[in-house]
Amino acid sequence: MFEDSNDKSKPDKCDDTQESAQHDVYIKIWAKAVDTQMHFNEMSVKSRQLGLAFVAAALGVGVVLLGRDADFALLMRWGEKTIQIHIAVILLLGAVIAILAVRVLDLGVYHKMLRGAVTFGEDFEEIYMKRVFDLDKGMTQSISHFSRFKDASVTSVDREKKRYHGTIKKSAEAKIKRFYNFVTASLIIGIISLFTVTNQSMLADLLVAISHLIFQS
Repeated sequence: MFEDSNDKSKPDKCDDTQESAQHDVYIKIWAKAVDTQMHFNEMSVKSRQLGLAFVAAALGVGVVLLGRDADFALLMRWGEKTIQIHIAVILLLGAVIAILAVRVLDLGVYHKMLRGAVTFGEDFEEIYMKRVFDLDKGMTQSISHFSRFKDASVTSVDREKKRYHGTIKKSAEAKIKRFYNFVTASLIIGIISLFTVTNQSMLADLLVAISHLIFQS
C-alpha cells in the first residue's frame, strides 16, 4: 500500500483552518469589548456635559438677573441688619449641587464600569490577541498607557515593533477628580464673591462693629 502524499498535508491544513477560526472568534470578542468600553466612556462624557450645561445655564441666567439688581433678591433679617441673597447666588448653589450629583454618578457608576471593561480588554489583549497580532500592546493597553502616565512615550524597536515608556503615573480617575474639584471651587468662589458684592453695606457695618470691639478690648 502506498500513502498518498496529499494526505500528509491534510492535518496541517485542518490545523490552520482551526487556528484561523479561533482567531476570528478572538477578534469578535475583542471588538465587542471595545464597543463596551466606548459605550461606558460615552455615558461618562454625556454626564459631564450635562453638569457643565447646567453650570453654563446657571451662570448665564445669573448674569442677566444680576443686572436687575435688587429686583431678583431675597431679603432676610439678621438682627438689625438685612441680608440680601440674590437669585444668582441661589442658582450657583444649585449648580454646585448638580456638579456634585454628576460627580457621584460619573465616578461612582460610569467610570467604575468603564474601568471594568478596560481591565477585561487589557487582559484579553495580553492573553489572546497577542496570538493574533505580534504587538507589544493592544489598542486598549496603548490607550490605558497614555492615559495613566503623564510622560508616556513610545519608541520604535524595528519597523514592526514598538516599546512603550512612562514613569510619572497619574490615573484617569485622579484627573477627573481634579476637573470636578476645579469646577466646584470656581462656583464656590463665585458664590462668595456675589454674596460679598450684593451685601457690601452690611459687611462694611459688620467690619466696623468688629473693629470697635477689638479696639475697646
